[in-house]
This record gives sequence, structure tokens and C-alpha cells, in this order.
Amino acid sequence: MVQATFRSAYRVGIDLGTTNCVVSYFSLPKGSSRDSSTSNVPTLLPISQVMADGSVQEFTYLPSAIYVLAADEIGKIDPVLPWRHHDKERVVGVGALALGQRRAGQLVQSAKSWLSHRQVDRRAAILPWASEFSKKLSPLEASKVLLLHIKQNWNHRFPDAPLESQAIALTLPASFDEEARALTLEAAKLAGLEDLYLLEEPQAACYHYISDDEKLAALADKKMLLVVDIGGGTSDFSLVAIHPASAKTTSLSLKRVAVGEHLLLGGDNLDQALAFQLDPKQISALSATRLAALVQQTRQAKETLLAENAAESLSITVLGGGSRLIGGSQKFDVSRETLLEQIRSGFFPLVNRDDKVQKSDYAMHTLGLPYESDPAFTRHLAAFLQQHKAVIEAATGTAMPDAVLFNGGLFNSPVLKARLLEQLNAWSSEPILACSADEPNDAVAKGAVMYLNALAGDSTRIESGVAHSLYLKVGEDQFVGILPKDTLKGEVVRLEQEFFVTLGQQVQFPLYRSDDHIDGVAGKMRGAEGLHYISTLMTELDGAIDSPETAVTLSVQMTEVGVLQVLLNAHNQRDQWRLDFSTQPNSEMMGAEKNKDGVGLLHANMGQAEEHLTRCFSSAGQKQSPDLVKSLKQDLDQLLGNRDDWNLATSRRLVDKLLSVKSGRSKSAQHERQWLQLMGYCLRPGFGAADDLARVQQVINATKAGTQFDTAPVWGQYWTLYRRIAGGLSVDQQTHLFKQFSQYYSPTGQRSRDKMKALTTKSSDDLIRLVGALENVSNENKVTTIDWLLKRLQKTSEPDTAWWTIGRIASRHLLSGKQEQRISEDALLPILEMVLKEDWKKRKQAGLAAVLMSQVSVGEADKLSALRKKIANKLKKDKCPAQWLERLESQIEINSDELNALVGESLPIGLRLS
Repeated sequence: MVQATFRSAYRVGIDLGTTNCVVSYFSLPKGSSRDSSTSNVPTLLPISQVMADGSVQEFTYLPSAIYVLAADEIGKIDPVLPWRHHDKERVVGVGALALGQRRAGQLVQSAKSWLSHRQVDRRAAILPWASEFSKKLSPLEASKVLLLHIKQNWNHRFPDAPLESQAIALTLPASFDEEARALTLEAAKLAGLEDLYLLEEPQAACYHYISDDEKLAALADKKMLLVVDIGGGTSDFSLVAIHPASAKTTSLSLKRVAVGEHLLLGGDNLDQALAFQLDPKQISALSATRLAALVQQTRQAKETLLAENAAESLSITVLGGGSRLIGGSQKFDVSRETLLEQIRSGFFPLVNRDDKVQKSDYAMHTLGLPYESDPAFTRHLAAFLQQHKAVIEAATGTAMPDAVLFNGGLFNSPVLKARLLEQLNAWSSEPILACSADEPNDAVAKGAVMYLNALAGDSTRIESGVAHSLYLKVGEDQFVGILPKDTLKGEVVRLEQEFFVTLGQQVQFPLYRSDDHIDGVAGKMRGAEGLHYISTLMTELDGAIDSPETAVTLSVQMTEVGVLQVLLNAHNQRDQWRLDFSTQPNSEMMGAEKNKDGVGLLHANMGQAEEHLTRCFSSAGQKQSPDLVKSLKQDLDQLLGNRDDWNLATSRRLVDKLLSVKSGRSKSAQHERQWLQLMGYCLRPGFGAADDLARVQQVINATKAGTQFDTAPVWGQYWTLYRRIAGGLSVDQQTHLFKQFSQYYSPTGQRSRDKMKALTTKSSDDLIRLVGALENVSNENKVTTIDWLLKRLQKTSEPDTAWWTIGRIASRHLLSGKQEQRISEDALLPILEMVLKEDWKKRKQAGLAAVLMSQVSVGEADKLSALRKKIANKLKKDKCPAQWLERLESQIEINSDELNALVGESLPIGLRLS
């Protein structure tokens, strides 16, 4: 194990938290790199902060909050800190939270969570999310601002030992991927902190715990330590294997062997749940910025109610504000028992060890971040333990760890700590040793200092390597392992294969991580199954080589600092290029890589768009702005750009928001029509992104009774919605829609006066187009539909919409890709003979139908080939669109993208159908 040598006066640990930042330090005797007394406890750094009244106070924590002053506040609010050259337009910390109560749209919070949010451009000025405030910050900039405040505070206190010259360990969630780690390091460098180490928060908590010899000794007979770290915004689970002292080692040795997924689930979720106790109906209509302000007020109430010997209830005052929070200041009684019941049933339910994480409509996207849809910490923990069951059994001989360390602000509450321990013991056959951090708010920062001591050889070091095996994509469905799981920091892995790269241009390698069950092997090739896209590594290639192409080998390591380093080594042994993370949005990369995991970048104004939908469809918003629906389309286009350019991530996020305000469509026929139209456009084609199946089911549940307003424009959008999402409907669901069509267009329906009268408000053209998209119904029903429509087309008054539908039903290529569901050629040929008799100048859709029904397909009959020539001649004669003839004469089968374009069923940008 390499020991670090620090030539600094202090060792400093920085906990850059989602809710609070804490800084701890250890002073070293002059002239020594080692502390003379290893029993010394790290000291917390007092941090000066401007208060709302302009005064300056010191706290041993810095709330991760930034208040950006508006133009009318500059000069009136004059933040004066003890050090010179500080930012005069921003207030950081305690004062920022207080100022944000009045103007929530200027308060930036949870920068760390946003820094790991892969669906936003983390370099773009998007915070505060959903705010219309013009002076926004990027997640990267916000993280830099917090670290710069810490640095300036330190340098004022220790002018002879500037922070940038000290040994620093900066903590982050264990579940941060390589890109989020790189961004954290970049934020630190922007703040002037060039040389530091990145340390996982659960490990830091563990270092703090074992720094006490008595506590370390208590682990002597244990085999596996579970670290549960739940802070304000995230939950982190880790497993640490414990090996007893041996002839070679005089003390226990510890190795981190597993890391959980990144969970945006923490104390903030409880705070919001408490907020919803106050007045659920009104609070559900709050804007994200006002809700964030309210959550600040309920956080303190939660901490009071969950403390020991707490009162049964308390009153809190919900403040009004610039845009009025809930009609003005109001007092609410908050019940401890109601909160405890929310915790027992929602957040910490007692579940079975094999229970699965659930998907639900849990309304936590309100604050913009993708919080977990299942709020139950216990189910997420059960899933983590099940995933790593093999490594636990290998260590303990049972399915459970034999010790648990609780850390994070949530465990300030003995109630929550006891509840989670109750759950763990229910899963275990033997009582689990509970290792509690005495200072859950400070343990990470103090543990980071102890980590630096361990690096210097002053204390026990926890061995840890790469959390997941890493792969580079080198070809279509070809991935090469570059760093196996558990590879230790600083250990260089060299790949023997040669890779050819082109000089004089930028090269890109998409980086992936594997599921835990995959044993990564450096240099071994594999397919995409079980791999998950992280980011793209890229560099500019120039050098002394004359050839336009050169062979390179790769050397890879997770550096001691804690970031991935990949080097391309040229054969001339002189040229070397380092691959760095690309965090800039790249349209080609987005489509090719990110959307394979159902991920893309949300539009920077998505928060404002969500707020706009809330105002348009919520009860409170409709009272304030009853005419907003009239300009909804134009307003959204202005916020998000032309809707043809909305990508998959933006579209699906709008769907989720529309579903959350679905009851508001009943306000008027125009509200319902706009809701249906936007839903159909954003959810098309009903599949292709994560959770689309659940979204489609929610749409069905919300609209199963039909429309609430019996008018043709509303019914038209109802049928259009289902036509657009037909690809995500089951056979039964499509058959149900076919039956709705049948009640009007079957011979029986056509003879019914009541049905024909009802059809006048049902937008018959859109209903006919809908049935053309029902590719999963039986061939018998398809042939029946064609028969009904052909009889209607004998009337000259019948619109040619029916021909478009016949073309879709009888097409040689189906959008679903299930070509076995096509109608038979025997049934097709008579239809083609009929369509050739139509006048395509008058009925253009008949020409399109002919193209769809006769285009090239593998294994087609000679008769179909012969008819295709006649159709081509007629297309020319009747002057039909050139692209139809081009498609017909192509000898290559049509792909799904071309077929969508041909029939006018466009796909959202970034979606690729296989």
C-alpha cells in the first residue's frame, strides 16, 4: 500500500453535503509530517456567514444554499464578510436560507444532487430549477461557489497556511459515477483547490468510527459491516469486509467490497411529506420554488417532532412571500403521530428481505430532481442486500451482515435509528451490532481527516477499489473491459490489444459500467447486455507521427486522487494522449449513447415549462389565470423551442407532469383538448423510454371513461392520443379500441340512428385513422375493417382518410416490427386491384396506401412485383409525391424511421426503434 507524504501544516476534510457542508481539520506539529498524538480529535472549522439582517455569524456548518441577489436588492442587502474580494451579489449559507423564504426563486439548493443528475446539462445555468429569475447558476458553478466560500473562510483564519496548500480530502457519495466524480473535482479546481483526494462518504464515516480504538476493538469478531449513510438528499449503502488481525497485520483490516446505486432519497423527502400534511390540495399546486421554501420551514418541525421526549404536536407558521405561499401567513398544527405513521408506512415500513423496490406515482419530482419513486428506505436496503447476497454469505455464512454503522443527518433521530435497526434484526437470525456515529452531522468531515492520516500511515486504512467494472465501447455492440471491479487506487492496468485511432481530430470512447454480477476482465470483449452508459471520454489527437492513423495501447487506473485516468500510448513511445470526460451536450452522442438507457438531457427551461402546466391545469392556477390554456401551445414552444425539436427526455418529463395534473383537464373542453393533444404528442409512440409501460397504463386509467366533453375537437384529440401511443398498447387494449370503432362502423352500427347521431360529435376521421394504428389486433379484425372501409369508399363523398387507414392495416411493413401479423398476400392482392382503379389526383391517400401495400418485402410473390410496376406508373401519371415513387422503386426494405416518416407518425428526437 502506497503511503502519501504531506508537506502541509494541516490535514483537512471537507464534507460537501447536499444540505450542509462541514469542514474538519487536524494540525500537524511544525517540521513533522506526522501528528505526535494519534488520539487527537479533528477540529471543526467555524465558517463565517452573512445573515439575513446583514450581520455576520459563525457556525460549524455551512448550509449548501446560495441566494442570488436581484437587481432591486443590490445595495439594500450588502453582504460584508471578514475577508476581502468576496462575492457581493450572492449570500451563502444560513442567511441564504432565510432570504430564500421571502424570494424562493432566487435560492439555489441541492447543488450536489444536481451535479450528479445526468438528465440535465450540469454546465448550464439552470438553478434555481423552475425559477424565472434571470441570474441563474449551473450545478458546477454552484458547487464551486460553496467551495470558494470555504476556501476564503479558511484563508482568512489561517493566512499563513492557505487551504490550497494543505492536504485535503473532499467527500462524495460512494454511488457517484466516474463523470460525477470528475465534475466534483472540476468544481474544486475552479475554486482554486487543485490538489485533493476524493473519498466516499460511507468510508469517511467508517474512518471516523474506527478512529476510536474501543469501537474498532468491538468489530474484532465481526465479518461484514453494513454502512447506511442517509443525509438530506441521498442514501448510500456500502459493505465493508472485516478481516481479523494475523501474523502479518497487527490490527483488523477492512475492505470496501460493494457500493449501492445512487439513490436520491433522504431527509428532504420526509420534510416534503410533512409539508403535505398541512394542506395537501393547496400544496400540490405550489410551484417548485415555493414548495422548496415551505420545505425549509417544515424541516425544523420534523427534527423537533422526531427528537427524544418530543411533544405530541406543534404549531408552525407558513410564511407568505412575494408571490404568496398559501394565500398569506397561516398557522398549522403538525401532529407527531401523523408524521410517525408516515414514517412507519411510507419511509420505513417493515418489509420482507426479498421485497422488491416499487414503482409508484410518488410526487417527489416537484422539486425538479429525479427522486426515487419508492420512498421506502427499507425496500431499497433490502434490494441492496439481495443484490450482494453472495459476498455477504461468503463472509458471514448468513444472508446478513453482522454489524451496521448508521451515519448521516437522518440518524440524529433515535426514532429513525431504532426503526431501521428493528428492520435489520427482523431479517437477521442473530442480533446485529449497531455502530452509531456519535456525531452523524460531522462524522464524514472528521472521517475524511482520518483518511488522510491513514494515507500517511498514521492509522488503519480501509482498502477500496473500483466499485464496478468499467468498459469502453470500441465498435457496434463491442465493449472492451478496461478496469475490473475492486482494482485498487493507483494500480495501473495495461491492455495488450492495439487500437487504431485517426490523428488530427477528436476521438471519443463511450464509457460504461457493468452490473455487479459481471466479472470484468481487462482486455476482454463483450456485448452490451448488463452494461450502463456513463459518459464519453474524448481527446484531441495531434503529435509527431506523420501517418494519419496510428496504433495505440491503453493504460488505465483509478488514481489515488479518486478519478479515472485513461492514457492512449503511441508506438513511438513519445506521444501520449489522456482521455477526459465530456460533459458538454452532444446531439450525436445523446442519440447514440444516452438514450440507450432511456436518458437524455432535459431542456434547460423544463422547470419553467412544468410550472406553466401546473398553473394551467391546477385548481389554484386556473383561478388565477383562467385564460392561460388559450396560449399554452405557444407558451411551451417559446420555453422549449419548436416541439419538433423536443427530445425524448423532455417529452417524457412533460408526460409525467401532465399525469400529475390530469384532473385539471375537466375545467373546460379546451383544457381537455390541450391535455389530450400534448399527452399524445409527448408519449408517442407509447414505448421506447424507461417507464413507458407505466405511463401508458396511467393514461388508460385516466381516460377509460372517454372524454369529459362530448365535442368533435376533444374526441379528435382522444383518438389521436391513442393512435400515437398504439405501439405501447397490449393486444387486449388495442382490441378494446377496435370494438369502440366497430360500434359505429360495423353494419349494425351503421344502421343504428342513435350510433350515427352520436358519431357526429366523435370526430369520425380521427377514429378511422386510429384503427389503422392497431397493428396487434387479429388479422380477422383487420380484414373486417378493410371490408367495411372499402364499402364506404364506394361513395364519392367519403374522405380518403379510409385509404390511409387501409394502407396502414395492409402495409407490408408494420411499425411494431411484428411482420408475422401482416394480412396475407391473398387478401392483399384484391385490395391493390381496387386501389389502382381510384383517381389518385382526387384521393391522394389512395396512392400512399398503394405504396405501403406493395413496397418491397422479403419473400414476396411474383404477382406483387408485377402490380408494383403498375402502381409506379400510376404514381407518375397522377403526379404523386416523388418520395412515394422513390420508396416504391427501392430494392431495400424500409426501416422503422423511414416508415414513421412516410405515414406521418414522427418519433421524438433520440428514440431509435430496433
